[in-house]
Amino acid sequence: MKMKKIILSTVLCGGILVASSSMLTVHADDILTGTTAVSSEVTKGDVTLKIDTTTDFGQQPLSAVVDFGTTDVNYTVTDYSGDVKGFTIAAKLTDTDSKRSLKIGEVELSDTTAPVITTDTNVVGDNTNKVSAALKYTGVKKVQKYASNIEWSLTKGTTRQIAE
Repeated sequence: MKMKKIILSTVLCGGILVASSSMLTVHADDILTGTTAVSSEVTKGDVTLKIDTTTDFGQQPLSAVVDFGTTDVNYTVTDYSGDVKGFTIAAKLTDTDSKRSLKIGEVELSDTTAPVITTDTNVVGDNTNKVSAALKYTGVKKVQKYASNIEWSLTKGTTRQIAE
Protein backbone atom coordinates (compact mmCIF):
# COMPACT_ATOMS: atom_id res chain seq x y z
CA MET A 1 0.00 0.00 0.00
CA LYS A 2 2.86 2.22 0.74
CA MET A 3 4.03 1.74 -2.80
CA LYS A 4 0.63 2.71 -4.15
CA LYS A 5 0.75 5.92 -2.10
CA ILE A 6 4.20 6.77 -3.46
CA ILE A 7 3.13 6.11 -7.00
CA LEU A 8 -0.10 8.01 -6.52
CA SER A 9 1.80 10.93 -4.92
CA THR A 10 4.29 10.95 -7.74
CA VAL A 11 1.52 10.90 -10.37
CA LEU A 12 -0.36 13.64 -8.55
CA CYS A 13 2.75 15.78 -8.12
CA GLY A 14 3.74 15.27 -11.72
CA GLY A 15 0.25 16.20 -12.87
CA ILE A 16 0.25 19.31 -10.70
CA LEU A 17 3.70 20.22 -11.99
CA VAL A 18 2.65 19.77 -15.62
CA ALA A 19 -0.61 21.65 -15.03
CA SER A 20 1.13 24.51 -13.25
CA SER A 21 3.88 24.80 -15.85
CA SER A 22 1.34 24.95 -18.67
CA MET A 23 -0.50 27.70 -16.80
CA LEU A 24 2.75 29.66 -16.42
CA THR A 25 3.58 29.44 -20.12
CA VAL A 26 2.40 32.59 -21.92
CA HIS A 27 1.76 32.38 -25.66
CA ALA A 28 2.21 35.54 -27.79
CA ASP A 29 -0.46 36.45 -30.34
CA ASP A 30 0.46 35.68 -33.93
CA ILE A 31 1.59 38.79 -35.88
CA LEU A 32 0.17 38.58 -39.38
CA THR A 33 0.49 42.18 -40.62
CA GLY A 34 3.19 44.83 -40.87
CA THR A 35 3.98 48.20 -42.42
CA THR A 36 6.93 49.58 -44.32
CA ALA A 37 7.54 53.30 -44.97
CA VAL A 38 8.59 53.79 -48.60
CA SER A 39 10.10 57.10 -49.69
CA SER A 40 11.44 58.39 -52.97
CA GLU A 41 12.15 61.71 -54.65
CA VAL A 42 11.76 62.81 -58.24
CA THR A 43 14.31 65.47 -59.14
CA LYS A 44 14.55 67.83 -62.08
CA GLY A 45 15.68 66.18 -65.28
CA ASP A 46 17.29 67.52 -68.42
CA VAL A 47 16.09 70.31 -70.68
CA THR A 48 17.45 70.14 -74.23
CA LEU A 49 16.97 72.01 -77.49
CA LYS A 50 17.32 70.22 -80.81
CA ILE A 51 17.02 72.24 -84.03
CA ASP A 52 17.53 71.24 -87.66
CA THR A 53 21.28 71.40 -88.24
CA THR A 54 20.86 72.47 -91.85
CA THR A 55 18.22 74.29 -93.85
CA ASP A 56 18.47 74.47 -97.63
CA PHE A 57 16.45 77.12 -99.46
CA GLY A 58 17.40 75.68 -102.83
CA GLN A 59 18.39 77.72 -105.90
CA GLN A 60 17.11 80.93 -107.49
CA PRO A 61 18.37 82.78 -110.56
CA LEU A 62 20.38 85.99 -110.13
CA SER A 63 18.17 89.09 -110.12
CA ALA A 64 17.90 92.45 -108.33
CA VAL A 65 16.00 90.72 -105.51
CA VAL A 66 16.62 87.02 -105.03
CA ASP A 67 13.69 85.76 -102.95
CA PHE A 68 14.16 82.20 -101.75
CA GLY A 69 10.73 82.12 -100.14
CA THR A 70 10.06 80.26 -96.92
CA THR A 71 10.90 76.90 -95.47
CA ASP A 72 10.27 75.29 -92.11
CA VAL A 73 12.87 74.81 -89.41
CA ASN A 74 11.98 71.93 -87.08
CA TYR A 75 12.75 72.07 -83.38
CA THR A 76 12.20 69.95 -80.27
CA VAL A 77 12.44 71.16 -76.70
CA THR A 78 12.73 68.13 -74.43
CA ASP A 79 11.84 69.20 -70.92
CA TYR A 80 12.02 67.03 -67.83
CA SER A 81 12.47 69.95 -65.42
CA GLY A 82 8.95 69.69 -64.03
CA ASP A 83 8.35 73.35 -64.91
CA VAL A 84 5.66 73.67 -67.60
CA LYS A 85 5.61 77.49 -67.76
CA GLY A 86 6.76 77.51 -71.36
CA PHE A 87 9.99 78.56 -72.98
CA THR A 88 11.56 81.11 -75.28
CA ILE A 89 13.88 80.29 -78.16
CA ALA A 90 16.05 83.19 -79.28
CA ALA A 91 18.26 83.41 -82.35
CA LYS A 92 20.96 85.57 -83.88
CA LEU A 93 23.18 85.46 -86.95
CA THR A 94 26.86 84.80 -86.36
CA ASP A 95 27.85 86.82 -89.41
CA THR A 96 26.72 90.08 -91.02
CA ASP A 97 25.65 90.64 -94.60
CA SER A 98 23.85 93.85 -95.53
CA LYS A 99 22.37 92.20 -98.63
CA ARG A 100 20.70 89.35 -96.70
CA SER A 101 17.33 89.31 -95.00
CA LEU A 102 16.73 86.18 -92.95
CA LYS A 103 13.55 86.03 -90.91
CA ILE A 104 12.52 83.44 -88.35
CA GLY A 105 8.77 83.80 -87.95
CA GLU A 106 8.20 87.56 -88.05
CA VAL A 107 11.62 88.47 -86.61
CA GLU A 108 14.41 89.58 -88.93
CA LEU A 109 17.66 88.21 -87.57
CA SER A 110 20.77 90.29 -86.94
CA ASP A 111 23.91 89.84 -84.89
CA THR A 112 21.87 90.64 -81.75
CA THR A 113 19.95 87.85 -80.03
CA ALA A 114 16.17 88.23 -80.35
CA PRO A 115 13.28 85.98 -79.23
CA VAL A 116 11.75 84.15 -82.21
CA ILE A 117 9.57 81.50 -80.51
CA THR A 118 7.70 81.98 -77.24
CA THR A 119 5.31 79.53 -75.61
CA ASP A 120 3.32 80.13 -72.43
CA THR A 121 3.12 76.43 -71.52
CA ASN A 122 4.80 73.20 -72.47
CA VAL A 123 4.41 69.51 -71.73
CA VAL A 124 6.75 67.33 -69.73
CA GLY A 125 8.76 65.47 -72.38
CA ASP A 126 9.09 66.34 -76.07
CA ASN A 127 7.67 69.61 -77.39
CA THR A 128 8.10 69.29 -81.16
CA ASN A 129 7.11 72.00 -83.61
CA LYS A 130 8.41 74.06 -86.51
CA VAL A 131 8.94 77.69 -87.31
CA SER A 132 8.91 79.37 -90.70
CA ALA A 133 12.14 80.86 -92.08
CA ALA A 134 12.30 83.30 -95.01
CA LEU A 135 15.41 84.25 -96.95
CA LYS A 136 15.92 87.09 -99.39
CA TYR A 137 18.99 88.77 -100.92
CA THR A 138 18.90 92.26 -102.44
CA GLY A 139 21.58 93.70 -104.69
CA VAL A 140 23.79 90.63 -105.07
CA LYS A 141 25.88 90.72 -108.22
CA LYS A 142 27.67 87.40 -107.96
CA VAL A 143 26.59 83.89 -108.79
CA GLN A 144 27.75 81.80 -105.84
CA LYS A 145 26.59 79.75 -102.88
CA TYR A 146 25.64 81.81 -99.86
CA ALA A 147 25.67 80.49 -96.31
CA SER A 148 24.59 81.82 -92.95
CA ASN A 149 24.83 80.47 -89.43
CA ILE A 150 22.14 80.92 -86.83
CA GLU A 151 22.96 80.61 -83.15
CA TRP A 152 19.98 79.46 -81.06
CA SER A 153 19.39 79.68 -77.32
CA LEU A 154 16.65 78.33 -75.07
CA THR A 155 15.30 79.98 -71.92
CA LYS A 156 12.84 78.15 -69.66
CA GLY A 157 9.79 79.96 -68.33
CA THR A 158 8.21 82.98 -69.93
CA THR A 159 7.02 86.33 -68.76
CA ARG A 160 5.07 88.66 -70.97
CA GLN A 161 4.31 92.31 -70.45
CA ILE A 162 0.71 93.13 -71.11
CA ALA A 163 0.35 96.36 -73.04
CA GLU A 164 -1.87 98.93 -71.35
